[in-house]
Amino acid sequence: METIRTDVAVIGAGLGGLSAAGHLAADGRRVVVLEHHVVPGGYAHEFKRRGFRFEVALHALDGVGPGGWAHPMLRDLGVLDRVSFARLDPFYTARFPAHEVTAWANLPEYLHELKTNFPNEAGGIDDLFAAIGRVGHDMGGYLKDRRAGMRPTPAESMQRYPDMSAAFAQDWASFLDRYLTDPELGAVVSALWGYLGLPPSRVSAGLFALVILSYHTSGAWYPAGGSQAMSRAIADAILEHGGDIRYRNTVTRIEVAGGKAAAVETDRGLRVEADVVISNASPVDTVRMTGDEQFDDAYLAGLRADEPALSNLVLYLGLDRDPASLGWHHHEYFLAESYDLEGDYQAITAGAFDRSGMVVAQYTDADPGCAPEGSSVLAAMTLAPWDYADVWGTGGDLENYGDNARYREIKEAAGDALLQRVEKLIPGATDSIVVREVGTPLTNHRYGLNPFGSIYGREQTVANMLQRRSPQTPIPNLFLTGAWVSGGGMTAAIGSGRSAARTAGRYLSDRDG
Repeated sequence: METIRTDVAVIGAGLGGLSAAGHLAADGRRVVVLEHHVVPGGYAHEFKRRGFRFEVALHALDGVGPGGWAHPMLRDLGVLDRVSFARLDPFYTARFPAHEVTAWANLPEYLHELKTNFPNEAGGIDDLFAAIGRVGHDMGGYLKDRRAGMRPTPAESMQRYPDMSAAFAQDWASFLDRYLTDPELGAVVSALWGYLGLPPSRVSAGLFALVILSYHTSGAWYPAGGSQAMSRAIADAILEHGGDIRYRNTVTRIEVAGGKAAAVETDRGLRVEADVVISNASPVDTVRMTGDEQFDDAYLAGLRADEPALSNLVLYLGLDRDPASLGWHHHEYFLAESYDLEGDYQAITAGAFDRSGMVVAQYTDADPGCAPEGSSVLAAMTLAPWDYADVWGTGGDLENYGDNARYREIKEAAGDALLQRVEKLIPGATDSIVVREVGTPLTNHRYGLNPFGSIYGREQTVANMLQRRSPQTPIPNLFLTGAWVSGGGMTAAIGSGRSAARTAGRYLSDRDG
């Protein structure tokens, strides 16, 4: 067995792990990143077919522009020096049965669009977005206080950050009901619910408010070269700062000695001894690698009570023409068959992909290099459950599942359901297909190792916010990063890495005296 020694061992090269390693390496810490795949990124990943480069997951990033919350992180990680970003405006278009609304990234334009479509709700729209702004203001104060080492009690938080505290104590539907009376407007404003994985009645109002605020103040962005360009940029910066990244190394064990994480071992016989371990794996997998006996019953019970967020179904298409020639002029287009988003969620969990909420993303305008000249890349996505059709025809047996004829049949039928809807939106798209691929929750699990193929970590409910989002574990030098800590979204994952790096840095500084 090969043994190496480092300050920090990072399990997983998803954006959370890369961010943690990048910040620590820039601070002069020796870091080793262990990744089971052959490339960095996790869901910030790509694949190529016949000259087409397909984005696995990203539609648009928030917080990237100057003044945005993600901008300083991307700067410090070296991403802004290596990757250029295109601003998306309009951000998206949402089509409902009686409305097609353009969501401009510029907030005044978006408000004007909403008021044009719902003139009787103009006052409520202003009041709603003023309330969203107050939540953002409070969150800024909260984060500043946290960085200064303050840890206010819940009662103190209610006094210091009243709007933020109130928003995180309720669901998005309840938040909207205070300001809007038209349920159709409520559905339109909630078009991004698929980005969070839960319908308005269950998702955190605080989280939803911050997502809307970030996209409509600092803009929506897409990186040239796709999300994997960001992953590679952070990986390059880690190496430049003397760090090490070992691919094809799946961590199988976290060794604990004297109540602290002492080393990690991989399936390739590599042992990394470290003063700190940061895991980009899910908390459940982190515990499995460490051993239940190292954690108290209350911590284990909390993890077992977690509900993983939904996964997704994605139809990837390479077309031999520009969609504009087919009358399609959108980067991102949300299609809702009704205004009943709760019913939409039920359709998703039932696997009714012929009528579930769907989003179509067209990448070529924002990132022309993703397709041969005159061609284009489209992706149609809907949320999807892990257990659909008896775990997609496998019965839960994932051994060589790609060779399972029943799995392939179910996967392609689901892809056909999305393609038929794409054809209705973009007549002629089917005849233009050069490349077609379908990704399922099992695909997500295979490449990301997330339980049940979850794309957002644990469900982003009211109960799962703030206090459930700490990088710390009962083991003092074992920390967590990634979607299970931060919530879904790529900038959120990068932010979780920064948080884990700061926590780990404090631990190392305190230890060094």
